[in-house]
Amino acid sequence: MLTTSNRELFKNYNEHIECLRKEMIRTASVLGLNHPKVLYYSQEIDRKHNDLLRLKQNV
Repeated sequence: MLTTSNRELFKNYNEHIECLRKEMIRTASVLGLNHPKVLYYSQEIDRKHNDLLRLKQNV
């Protein structure tokens, strides 16, 4: 069972992932898909997603 603090933490992670995704899309539309900043955002999204999965496993 998730506690309120865990729910908030998951919500915050998901919101951060969504912000990164939007920024990645915006950057790709301006600079192109192969720009290093787009890759950076993609990798950050992967890291945050992996962190979120680890948190869920430990709950």
